[in-house]
Amino acid sequence: MANAISFDERAAQRLDRQYSAPSLVEQRRRTLEAMALRTGESVLDIGCGPGYLTADIAHAIGVRGRIVAIDTSQPMLDIARSRCAAYPQVELKLADAARLPCEDASIDAAAAVQVYLFVDELDAAVRELARVLRPGARAVIVDTDWDSVVWHSSDPARMQRMLDVWTQRYTDAHVARRFPGALDRAGLTVEHVDAIPIVELAPSESSYSGSQVSELARYVAGKEGIDADEAAAWSQDQHEMAARHEYFFALNRYIFVARKHGVSQTA
Repeated sequence: MANAISFDERAAQRLDRQYSAPSLVEQRRRTLEAMALRTGESVLDIGCGPGYLTADIAHAIGVRGRIVAIDTSQPMLDIARSRCAAYPQVELKLADAARLPCEDASIDAAAAVQVYLFVDELDAAVRELARVLRPGARAVIVDTDWDSVVWHSSDPARMQRMLDVWTQRYTDAHVARRFPGALDRAGLTVEHVDAIPIVELAPSESSYSGSQVSELARYVAGKEGIDADEAAAWSQDQHEMAARHEYFFALNRYIFVARKHGVSQTA
């Protein structure tokens, strides 16, 4: 799997703070609810990031369970290892979605949150997911389609230029719409799908979108004819709109619950 963005130590620390935003706390709650975990299960967390979801999974399945949590970023894994230090059932590995470090049919439940935006070959990665799931096992996938974004700006044309460049950081910024076909081709049946909206009225560093403002300005500067001054003007505009109580950001993530064909031997 080739990532369109490298999560170095600075990015890992930024994401660690971002994951405590209320919108992402709610996303984790809904992800865990959809996973319907049981004590003693074997679970795979693909793209575990700083380990918030991994720790929640460990608590849900107990010490008789097992979690394999993977990420392509060592700084992310270092943060996750610290967060999950109290859970001996967690095994953290440097790996990616295209080559899962699990035996065939060894996993009861899997989660992949904000992973497949960065995957080169979606069908191959979803087939790899299906390979490690036991018959009857379930997978919960959460990902974004950036066409759903509504981000208010006093200069809509500039806002669109910023977003056009920002979404280039992903391999596929619209990957969520491709899941129904990819899951079906891999032998996974979609049982439920829903939207997880993020709606924010202030760009504070403790919010999802607020933590993105400075990162977006830094990322787009020098690309596609956007210079540093224009990027800074966009960022300043967002904060000025917030001061006037005019800030508005909304984005949909989509949650898919899918099950592998067949009947579990332990069912």
